[in-house]
Amino acid sequence: MKKEILGGLRFFLLMTVLCGGVYTLAVTGVAQLVFPHQANGSLMKEDSKVIGSSLIGQNFTDESYFHGRPSEVSQLSPYASEYKEMITERTQAIQEENGSTSAVPADLVMGSASGIDPHISVAGANYQAKRIADSRNVEIQRINDIIEANKEKDLLTGNEYINVLVVNAALNRLE
Repeated sequence: MKKEILGGLRFFLLMTVLCGGVYTLAVTGVAQLVFPHQANGSLMKEDSKVIGSSLIGQNFTDESYFHGRPSEVSQLSPYASEYKEMITERTQAIQEENGSTSAVPADLVMGSASGIDPHISVAGANYQAKRIADSRNVEIQRINDIIEANKEKDLLTGNEYINVLVVNAALNRLE
């Protein structure tokens, strides 16, 4: 019985070293060589300072920046009165903030499934463009040019969107 226990322990230690150490180091090494930006968290820098990750939505509240999707994830049914109230309140707040009474794009009022989506639709960006142009005292066309230069397209659905952090970094370079 002692022989079986020692054999089991040796196998356990061997697998721990192989799977927990060698494999992890090999995968990390390959990732660093082939995809260094992604392997290090897709961090964005300005003036050698990390401003965030392009994979994680950040909460921008200043009127001179694009605002992302709400980050709280609701477990409420879309038919629940509390959910409808929450959407109505968000819609009114966004309309007031942007000085508009037109329909608000859905992604600006509905949380993402993960709660950390870094993207908004181009329609959501366009909805905020006038507010940003006014707060920065620039022509709205300059804001529209930044949206256009940074929009991405989903290959499966054809939907166009922007990464809020990327576009807000471009706004910082505007001045």
